[in-house]
Amino acid sequence: MPTALPTPDESAVSEPSRLRELLNRPPEQRLGEYKYRFAQSVVFGLPVLALQKWGSALGPVDADRWVSLLQALMCGWVLYVNLGMFVEGLLLIRLGVRADLIVSGIAIFLYLYSLISAIHGIVSDHLWYRPLLFHVCVILLAGWSGWRWWRLSRRV
Repeated sequence: MPTALPTPDESAVSEPSRLRELLNRPPEQRLGEYKYRFAQSVVFGLPVLALQKWGSALGPVDADRWVSLLQALMCGWVLYVNLGMFVEGLLLIRLGVRADLIVSGIAIFLYLYSLISAIHGIVSDHLWYRPLLFHVCVILLAGWSGWRWWRLSRRV
C-alpha cells in the first residue's frame, strides 16, 4: 500500500526567507556588528602589534617560537570575529557587493601565510620563513571594520 509523501517541514520551507531576512537586516544591527568587530580587533590586535615590535625581548633563544604562537592565537581570534564579513561577502557576490569579501579574503591569506611559518617555528626551533604578517592582518581587519563602523554611524 502506498504511503503519503512526507510534507516538508516549516524550517525547510522558510530557509530562503530566513537567509533573505539575515542579509537585509537593518543598518542599526550592521552598525552594532561592525562596532563589535572593531572593538574585538583592537583588544586582541594590540598585543599582536606589541609582540611584533618588542617580542624579540622575550628571550634570545625561543622568542620566535613563543611570539609566533601568541600572535597566531590572538590574530586567529581577530580573524574569527571578522569572518562574518567573508561569509556574507560570499553570499552577496552575485549582487556585486565585494569589498568585505576582498578585505577579509586578503586577511585570511595573510593569516595562513604566517601560520605556516609559525607552525614550523613551534614544532622546530626556528621559523620557516620571514616576515610573519599577523600584524598586517590585524591592522587590515581593525582598520576596515573601524572604517565601516564610522561610515555606517554617519548614515544611521
